[in-house]
Amino acid sequence: SKSADSVWQRAGRLSARRWKALLTATWLLARARYEHHRKPIKAVLERFETSNARSVATASEIELIGWAINSAGSRVPWRSDCLLQAMAASMWLDRIERAYKLNIGVRKNAAGELEAHAWLTSSDLVVTGNLPDLKAFSPIPLESGISRF
Repeated sequence: SKSADSVWQRAGRLSARRWKALLTATWLLARARYEHHRKPIKAVLERFETSNARSVATASEIELIGWAINSAGSRVPWRSDCLLQAMAASMWLDRIERAYKLNIGVRKNAAGELEAHAWLTSSDLVVTGNLPDLKAFSPIPLESGISRF
């Protein structure tokens, strides 16, 4: 089919670095899904409180990680929502000893229902969860600790 051809054509143009990033992202998304399924939410969120970061991520690292997590996340056969993508990206940034911050925000949708969204930032740049209307979400302050969850 035409769409399958374009997918394979795009895949054939990926560099070895991008292929490696996609494989890394897929593995980390699987780990994040497993942890999220097996641990209580408090334990899941506590992983964001500690970091062995030595430096902030560069713009090119953020772009590659964000692209790979988003691309793999939209194609894996399991749930890979914003929190799982933030978890996977934080695991990646931990591996390369880069600083990051989990952000969780809420907003009311058009029906008046409360919606939540998680996004990960590093160097004040969004790594995962960058929505066009991200500013519509009011961040929940997490600085006081995850223990209240």
